[in-house]
Amino acid sequence: MPSISIHPVKLLCCLLLCSGAVQAKQSDYKEQIFVDASSQQAELAINNGTYFGPVTITQGTTKITADDKVEIIRHDKPGSEEIIAYGKPATFFQILDNGKPVTGKANKLNYKLKEKLIVLTDNAELKQYDSQVNGDLIRYDIEKQQMNADSTKKGSRVRSVFMPE
Repeated sequence: MPSISIHPVKLLCCLLLCSGAVQAKQSDYKEQIFVDASSQQAELAINNGTYFGPVTITQGTTKITADDKVEIIRHDKPGSEEIIAYGKPATFFQILDNGKPVTGKANKLNYKLKEKLIVLTDNAELKQYDSQVNGDLIRYDIEKQQMNADSTKKGSRVRSVFMPE
């Protein structure tokens, strides 16, 4: 039987960030999405919009900011929007049902509402509780509270920081 090797830092990070029955604020997904920007360009035929910064998007306790631009792609059904934010950095903030915040930042932030998935690319950072993960690419499943961080550039590394209790 082959053995499986799991990097101890990735395992610890996964355990800390994916703990228990913590979930994203479920009421957030029923709220309207508000976009505040300096200017907007719309493609009405396909129902997509590009907003130029600074841009702030809110939906319940969820807040996304970008100093450059945000693209909102509306797919077939309401609730399946995709928000792509660009900034130095673009940021994500949400209060979980247990009242604790989760924050993320990166130069590119892709939020897929239907999948409840945040993909942070380029100088990515995710913080939850007293833990922090940095890497080139971080995929964060909000609903499942699962995170995967990778170093995609030559010589880069994933870095995790944990605060003692």
